[in-house]
Amino acid sequence: MKKQNGLPGMRVLILGGGGREHALYHRIVQSPLAEKVFVWPGNGLIPAEDRVDKPAITTDFTDLVGFLREHSIDCTVVGNETPLVHGVRDFIKSHMPAHWVFGPNKYAAQLEGSKAFAVEFLRAEKIPHGESVLATSLEEALKTLPKQELPLVIKADGLAAGKGVSIHHDFSSAQKQLERIFNEKIFGDAGKRVLLQRFLKGHEASLFALCNGTVALLLPVARDYKRALDGDAGDNTGGMGAYAPAGHLSEAHKAFIADKIIAPLLRHFQYRGLLYIGLMVGSERADDVAVVEFNCRFGDPETQSVLPLLEGDVLEYLLWCDGYPVQFPILEQNGVRYVPYRRGAVVNVVIAARGYPADFARGIPLFFPETNSKDTHIIGAGIEERDGRYFSTAGRIANVVAYGKSIEKARELVYGYLRRFQEANANCADQLYWRSDIAQNL
Repeated sequence: MKKQNGLPGMRVLILGGGGREHALYHRIVQSPLAEKVFVWPGNGLIPAEDRVDKPAITTDFTDLVGFLREHSIDCTVVGNETPLVHGVRDFIKSHMPAHWVFGPNKYAAQLEGSKAFAVEFLRAEKIPHGESVLATSLEEALKTLPKQELPLVIKADGLAAGKGVSIHHDFSSAQKQLERIFNEKIFGDAGKRVLLQRFLKGHEASLFALCNGTVALLLPVARDYKRALDGDAGDNTGGMGAYAPAGHLSEAHKAFIADKIIAPLLRHFQYRGLLYIGLMVGSERADDVAVVEFNCRFGDPETQSVLPLLEGDVLEYLLWCDGYPVQFPILEQNGVRYVPYRRGAVVNVVIAARGYPADFARGIPLFFPETNSKDTHIIGAGIEERDGRYFSTAGRIANVVAYGKSIEKARELVYGYLRRFQEANANCADQLYWRSDIAQNL
């Protein structure tokens, strides 16, 4: 059993199976605190002995508690949003009060689970954001539509797997989207309510903060690429790549965010876990930032770019959020606290099935060449392993992640690997796609 500072080795369960969860696994298995790490359900690039071969946990947590007890799990790291929004932390704590859980309670998770809930909080705290109108029917939405400014953002209120947001430059396309949401129910129950929101101009930035109920520690700023095609063209996706650190937030911006956005949120929710703030940065003025959205878990694909930059034991940081007695150095600058991270940069490019997020093939056979550098690694996402062979199962298949002393060096490693990957998969190259402009010309 591993021990550190006299503390017993940890048996850890990570909930989820995408790139984010594999990235967490990749760092947690390196922890001196970790004795054993499971991922439920995991994906094909995670060792079989560490995968839980069961359907993903979403809203029913009875089997989960049984597994935690049977396998003597000490800590559960919740990767994706659906279990959090449905109260997985509350459920585990009600049955196993001493169990460590990384993730907020059900009430706080509504910041992601309902965009209307988040807007109400932002309004009450006078936090800058895109003003919006809530519609609960197509008739109501169409009535208010002509009163909105263009371009206009339409958001499904509930969880829509990162695809519930669309931007419209004319009322005709906005009306068609509203009809698809309410009549065709393209987002299911997530689209029962819709926000028509003012479009925010500026540069996007993704800021992560680890929170223990009273204190927040900022992580490196990341920037992700939502559009499917080069040049930010094509449909909105779950994310086609990311890099960190991104330079869109100055120290003055971060001080403003810590004081005017994060501090009120900590006071109101006693928030524990990972707080993700999607931001629009209008200018260099400290207060010229606005909240685009909150998430209650690590982002994907930003996590793959942020975690490799962190120094120290990532498991310690996650346990700290739930009050575990660990100590690690905390950096502080201008009143803002940070987790220690190294210099340099990380670039992550997503390998996708061509056609994603619309129609795409599944079951694509894949071969992953060895990496030529210790600073490059592969993170699985929509992929399964059968008898030692790999096959795609979703639109976003895998991530190529590389660290470099500069963004340019990290890009060279990523795209160098992708050239070799393309050669190794020549037989199915026409079924695969990745953006060629991630972290380019910054």
